[in-house]
Amino acid sequence: MCRLLMAVAACVFAFAGTAARAQPLPATGGDEIQVLIDVSGSMKQNDPDNLRVAAGRLLVELLPDGSRTGLWLFAEKTVPLIASDKVNAAWKQQAGKALANIHSRGLYTHIEDAIRTVLSQGFKGPGRKHLILLTDGFVDISKDIMQSADSRERILSEWIPQLQQQDIQVQTVALSDQADQELLDKLAFETGGWAEVAQSADQLQRSFLKMAQKAAPKTTLPLRDNKFSVDSGIQEFSILVFKTAHAAPTQLALPDGKTLAKQTMAANVSWLESQNYDLITVRQPAVGEWRLLAEVDPDNQVMIVTDLKLQLSQIPNFIGEHDTLAVEAHFTDRDQLITRADFLGMLSLELGLDQSAPQKMAAAGNPGFFQHSLSGLAVGKHTLKFLADGKTFKREIISEIQVVATPITVERQIDAGQRRVRLLLKPDLALLEPAGMVINAQISRDDKQPETRAATAKDGLWELDLTELPPASVTKVSFNVMAKDRHGNPVSPAVKPVAIDDSWFHAEPAAAEEPPQHGEPAVPAAEAGHVAAKEAAHPDTHPEPEPELLPAANWWLVGGVLLAINLLFGLAGFFIYRYLKKSEAEQHQRLLEKLS
Repeated sequence: MCRLLMAVAACVFAFAGTAARAQPLPATGGDEIQVLIDVSGSMKQNDPDNLRVAAGRLLVELLPDGSRTGLWLFAEKTVPLIASDKVNAAWKQQAGKALANIHSRGLYTHIEDAIRTVLSQGFKGPGRKHLILLTDGFVDISKDIMQSADSRERILSEWIPQLQQQDIQVQTVALSDQADQELLDKLAFETGGWAEVAQSADQLQRSFLKMAQKAAPKTTLPLRDNKFSVDSGIQEFSILVFKTAHAAPTQLALPDGKTLAKQTMAANVSWLESQNYDLITVRQPAVGEWRLLAEVDPDNQVMIVTDLKLQLSQIPNFIGEHDTLAVEAHFTDRDQLITRADFLGMLSLELGLDQSAPQKMAAAGNPGFFQHSLSGLAVGKHTLKFLADGKTFKREIISEIQVVATPITVERQIDAGQRRVRLLLKPDLALLEPAGMVINAQISRDDKQPETRAATAKDGLWELDLTELPPASVTKVSFNVMAKDRHGNPVSPAVKPVAIDDSWFHAEPAAAEEPPQHGEPAVPAAEAGHVAAKEAAHPDTHPEPEPELLPAANWWLVGGVLLAINLLFGLAGFFIYRYLKKSEAEQHQRLLEKLS
């Protein structure tokens, strides 16, 4: 009985641990970020002042501690600038020095080799993976243009499926109009990443800021008219200030009226200055209203370190023009969901879209969660601004999404019993000419090499059959479309990739019948009653033996054990519940006292 009680107690605590892990938690390190920087000779024209160095330093400073990051230079070959390692103060210092080695002496722009190298040598762990690619040119691997064309095609047909298979999001930055924007957009779209265009080297810092936000989103404070309020829950803030060529030196005004400048000697302040931006970090800042003494810029941000965090559900970078975007938000304190009614009663959450008036987010069904849906968004990029006002504190998160046109829609037919999926691609005939349209699919599975297959045209639809899809795995399908619009111009419309997992097969048909065993004839449903009646009239001469029943004394023993187990579960659950509720109440009371 003692062993039984110990086993039951172990089950109780295992259950309690599972319930705790079920709470929504933010990412806690383990993410991987690899950065590829083009150093081909064309950079002499597109980045004559080598502003990639300052942009790289800003990116390094914005990387989250604990992430595993590496920096690479590529031209005709790819070499590490600083080895992949966990980001900390020492790594950032080394990376800042190494960035001075960025040059523009490369002969070619071998993007394929850069992707191949970073896939084989850069990514190692199980965390979320991001690849940031900066280039100013086309795929260029030799003087033979056909070799370069073949390399570009391999990126589309072979390397994109491998990136998808490894769940690597590609963030691309095109420097200048000479870059292969179509290829970079394809890399970003097919992997769920993000694409930016920096029209000049001066814009690189802003582009790298967006790349850092996509790879590692940060909570910020609202900055209005160069003013922001610091509450007692903020341990540190970093304010990023973009500057024009002849701007006056940046300063910060504290709540008590004193000012901070680059020359100010303060132990809790660090100041990174460049030609185009200042990044000022203040540890243990004074509570109250701060003022930024600089020109107003919409990209200026106040990023914070705090235990009290606004958290968002995962927001896709791309959605279709007819899709509905459902977003959800909640607050955590030390990574624990806050559900206390008096805290939530102080909160007001709003979602702003671009320059339109913000809309209030409603309380969701789950305690502590707020939700909102957006639909009918115009094609193009949009800025989402989440603002939480808790009376004594404010939090803000800014995110961008891109709405893409969907001239080709994807429908699906599912055979759950056979684990078979048929994808039906339907073009919008008002926009596309069906004659001559070719749709190729790149299919990647967890345990197989990616393959390319052509969809079959039939009655105005393009069909793709996927059979024998294994359970507990993900099959990813991306599409490459070659078509013409109604004016005869060649186009390559984007089709959102599809990820097929077990959730596709959960809704099995209610009337599905179990297939007969191998070698046994199927019995038609109309004959089932006749067969059953015949079997009843002529019972088997060798009936199955009746199961042996336990003696009555054993049933009393089993009943007693089950009763003891239920009592122990009840008592253990009651005391664990009381302990957790008491701990949660004390924790949130401390939080409210801190913020009041």
